[in-house]
Formats: sequence, structure tokens, C-alpha cells
Amino acid sequence: MAQPWTLVAAASAAAMVFFAAHGLGGLIVSRRAAARLAAFQAAMAKDLPPVSEAFRIRLVVPFAPEGREREALFAFRLALAALAAGGMLFLGLPPVMALAAGILGYLAAGEIVQSRWEKFVREIEAALPVFLERMAAMIQITPHILVAVGELVEAMEEGPLRTWLERFLARVRQGEWAAMEEEASRISPSLGLAIFLIRRAHETGGPGYGQALAAAAARLSGILAARESARAKAEGVMGAVRTMALALGGVLILFLSNPMIREAVAHPFVQIGYAAALGVAGYGFFFIRDMVREAI
Repeated sequence: MAQPWTLVAAASAAAMVFFAAHGLGGLIVSRRAAARLAAFQAAMAKDLPPVSEAFRIRLVVPFAPEGREREALFAFRLALAALAAGGMLFLGLPPVMALAAGILGYLAAGEIVQSRWEKFVREIEAALPVFLERMAAMIQITPHILVAVGELVEAMEEGPLRTWLERFLARVRQGEWAAMEEEASRISPSLGLAIFLIRRAHETGGPGYGQALAAAAARLSGILAARESARAKAEGVMGAVRTMALALGGVLILFLSNPMIREAVAHPFVQIGYAAALGVAGYGFFFIRDMVREAI
């Protein structure tokens, strides 16, 4: 029977490991969020339209030479492909399967870029209702719309919406209202609606726009809440798909770790069959992903 002090020591060690892991996880998440925001701000500082391909690439490859973003994305794709293929070869899997894994790694780079952009769009939309509510109250005090927006932006926390609104203010003060309204709509319909109301309030004035902004904030809150609920369910589906893919990959690696089975798999036709199976699995993953994105 274990001594009481042994049980206490084990429990203390377990608690220390838990809290250390929890703290380290929180630190990693916060640093990743800061790095993502820094990449967003750096891309915005290049004065690139946020809806452009070059801007989105810079969110993932911030060190890309200016004007050479597509080449940088291609290099990023090749690096992921080499990493995936090299990992398969390191595990002793057949060359054809390593080639299939490299192709999937190449395609995954585009998925990473798109996912990073969609995350920023969600963060912008999440901050919109609070911004519109404050804007509705500010209009009652400060009739000049751009001054009100500027004061709100200065009081906002660092984030994608604040960064974009700073760009918005700089451009509309140069008379580029139409261009910024179009850009906002291409980023997100919700952001486009907000900028449309702000522009009409700027052009016509009147206290009624304060009520319109408050009503828009309420509607957006409801719409975004419904979308977040649908997105959470979609993420659950995609999480299950990823888990299944990883489980199948793990089973395949363990299966091929047997020397006898590996010898049988060395046959070219068997390798082609496995590569085709990986290709079908990869196609199915991206197909389901696109269906989920269209649904939400």
C-alpha cells in the first residue's frame, strides 16, 4: 500500500503538470493571436486591398518580397509538399504514397491561406455590433460622422476591425467613399452594410441614422449569433473528418510498419492503389470543406 506522502507527492506533481500545461497553452495561443494580428497589420501597411490575393498571402507568408507574393506562396506550397513527402519517406512508406502525401501538402497551403483570411473576417464581424452600438450613441453627441468614427477607432482595442477602419478613414478623407464601400462589401456583407449606413449618415445627417445604426447592430447581433451556431456545428463536422483522417493515417502507418506487409506493398500496382486511395480521401476532405463553407 502506498504511503500517504507518496500519494500527496503524486497528486502535487499531477497538479503542477496540469497548471504548467494550461499556462503554456494559453501563452502559445496568445502569442499566435498576436502574430496573426501583426501579420494583418503589416499587410495593411503595404497599402494592399484586403480582398486581393497578395494581401491574403501575406497573412501566412509575411516575409514575401513586395510584388512577389505569388512566388512566395509557391515556395510555401513546395515547402509543405517536401515536408509531407519527406515525413512519409522517413517513416519508411513507399515512394508513390510519399508523392501522394506531397501533393496533399501542396494543396494544403491554399487551405491555410483561406482559413487565415476567414478567421480575420469572423473577427471583424464579431466586433461590428459593439462598434455600431457605440456609433449610434456617438452620433447623438458628435454630429460629424468621420470625427465620431475617428474617436471610436482611437478607443477600440487592437484588432482587425480597428486596423481596417484606420485604412477606411484615411481613404474616405481623400474622397474614396465608393471604393471603400465596395471593399467593405467584398470583405463581408455585414461590414458593407455598416459602411453604407455610415456613408448615408455622413451625406444626409439627422438623428434618425443613430436609430438606424442601433437597429442594424441588433440585427447583426442576431445574424452573427445564428452564423456562429452554424459555424460551431460545421467545425464539429470538420473536426470529426480530421480525426477520422488522422486515425486512418495512423492505422495505415502501423499497418505498413510490418516488414511482411511492407514487402507486399512494394509492388508498383499496390502502391498506385494506396496513392489513389489517398487522393480520393484528400478530394473528399476538400469537397466536404467546400460544402460546409457554402452552407455558412
